[in-house]
Amino acid sequence: MKASAVVLAGAIGFVARVGSASTSFPEAIKSALVLDAPPACSLCHEKDAAPVGPADRPFAKSLLDRGLVSGDSASLLSALDRMRKDGVDSDGDGARDLDELSWGGDPNAADRPENGVVEPMSYGCAFVNGGGSPTPFVWALVAVAVWGAVRRRSHVVPSQGAQRGP
Repeated sequence: MKASAVVLAGAIGFVARVGSASTSFPEAIKSALVLDAPPACSLCHEKDAAPVGPADRPFAKSLLDRGLVSGDSASLLSALDRMRKDGVDSDGDGARDLDELSWGGDPNAADRPENGVVEPMSYGCAFVNGGGSPTPFVWALVAVAVWGAVRRRSHVVPSQGAQRGP
């Protein structure tokens, strides 16, 4: 009988550790993080529709590691606060989980291309042209600015200085 109680207690502890669906959590996350909409169940679970399965996705594991208890909204808020303080990045993409959620990203999936090649930026002040050299447009602007400065200087009449009295 004692062995059965120990096994049952261990099973309950395992289920509590893995985490189960808590219907109030998406709305609590939305409120705590000031999101436009509650996150989908797949933030923590494998599926969005019942049965969603255990809360075993990377984001959920990070919450569980910081004290989340299934069905306990206070523990959720505390775990979210600890994640923010710890700067948790569950997917290892360099963006903190709570920041990713705030801009609509998925903290369970790295936002890097599968081939690992990150395209160079091609925006912002037109200063990159694939290889990192200024675009012809930038060179044209520089040339016009230099031409204007030289032309302006050539039209300046030298000052005649102060006139001396008799």
